[in-house]
Amino acid sequence: QPALSRQIAALEARVGLRLLNRSRTGVALTDGGARLYTLARNTLERLGSVQAELRASEQKPAGPVTIALPVSLASMLVPTILRELEAHYSEIDLRIDDRLSPENQHSLEAGLVDFGIVAAADELVNVDYEPLVCESLLLVEKPDTSRRVHPTITFAQVAKRKLVLPPRSFHIRRTIDDVARVAHCTLNVIYEQRSVTTIMSLVRAGLPGTITNSPSVYQFWTAEIVARRVVHPEITRTISLAWPRRRTLSVAAHAAYEVVKRCALEAVKEGRWRGVPLC
Repeated sequence: QPALSRQIAALEARVGLRLLNRSRTGVALTDGGARLYTLARNTLERLGSVQAELRASEQKPAGPVTIALPVSLASMLVPTILRELEAHYSEIDLRIDDRLSPENQHSLEAGLVDFGIVAAADELVNVDYEPLVCESLLLVEKPDTSRRVHPTITFAQVAKRKLVLPPRSFHIRRTIDDVARVAHCTLNVIYEQRSVTTIMSLVRAGLPGTITNSPSVYQFWTAEIVARRVVHPEITRTISLAWPRRRTLSVAAHAAYEVVKRCALEAVKEGRWRGVPLC
């Protein structure tokens, strides 16, 4: 296949990277080749939606829309979002990218999604955003059933408890650590876990407590755990709707954006998502 080999060689020369590893057992993509493949696939998908986009500009919004949501928030919001889209924008093909927060931030910076809900949007590169919610963080633990549980707990009291928290690569952990430093408290973190599923399983087992947001509590709620708002000082962070600066929202994406925004604010108003709306 000399013609194909020449085309690949020309492409490698143009991008300045080796794209394929060749061996006796076959051919495999290099890391650079895999990255180029992902970008090319998303570009072709975007081009493929042009017809639907043109149709949507004259009729109803239509075509694919990809959004990034943290896992726990997706669990809370996606059923309502899909019902709204089916009722009002049935021609939109919604695709949910529900992964860990650092991965969602990378997807926004790389322009791999239309928009998403993230923390620390102001720290991201080539991303525009609209502040959505000032989110309150909660202490979640298996309580001592012999004592009355107060709805709030001071940060100093939290510091005396054994905790499991995500690593500092997660914005929620950096927020907690910043408050601890200002409050001159040292937290007793005995485990670090990336997965909210594992964190909540440890809490339900009565091992450590954790500090997290209400969507995580909502996803894993059982009668065995309690969630209390941390005060003096309160732990809060800004959650935003964000989109890649290089990727203009399509008609369909803009319609989905408004639906997601409305569903998120309704969750705050109903008390399922603890925080204060910012828009």
